[in-house]
Parts: sequence; structure tokens; C-alpha cells
Amino acid sequence: MVAGRLTVEVVSLRGGEHRAGLLDKADPYVRLTLHDGQLDQGRHHVGESVRTNTKNNAGGNADFNESFMLNKPENMDVLRVEVLDDDTMRDDKQGWVDVDLDEVYRAGHDHWI
Repeated sequence: MVAGRLTVEVVSLRGGEHRAGLLDKADPYVRLTLHDGQLDQGRHHVGESVRTNTKNNAGGNADFNESFMLNKPENMDVLRVEVLDDDTMRDDKQGWVDVDLDEVYRAGHDHWI
């Protein structure tokens, strides 16, 4: 796919991990990272990365309503969407998905995850 600008709107999280510990609700945020599809093979072919604001004590349901514009190099055709729990020592990954931007483009630009 060609280089350009990619606009991503993070609307909400539904059905995520509700608890982060025994008495603690999750403090979710979403991180978006462009990459070339080889991120999990130990290669560092990573483009721009952005994140939403943390939704303190939101649990598994949070409204973000944040938009991001990323610079998309020609070879960065995968967008990783990660949900993390914001913690003091180390953020816990709650889930992730890789979105093939070529498929989104062929489907008509709008794609819900």
C-alpha cells in the first residue's frame, strides 16, 4: 500500500478485562502501532505509535472518543491495536489484534474492530 496519512478513531472498549487485581478495576488505554507485519518475529520494523488517555477505574468498558493521524510509510501496512491496563510498575497487556490495512482499504476505508 502507498505511503500517506492514516486517521484512526478509537471510540470505545466493551467487554474487556474488568478487574486488574483482587480489589482493583482495570485502568484501560489503547495503543496503536504501525508495523510491517514482522513485529512478532523479533524484527524491529515499527513505525509510529500513539496511545489514548487512560480511563481510570473504567474496568472492561471505557469510552475514549479520541482520533489520531499517523504518518504511514509505504512498507507499514499493519496496525496493531492493543488494550493495556495502566499500572504503576508495569502495564499489563489485556489483548491485541493486528489489522491488515490493505484489507481495510479494499473494504472501503471504514472498518470497525
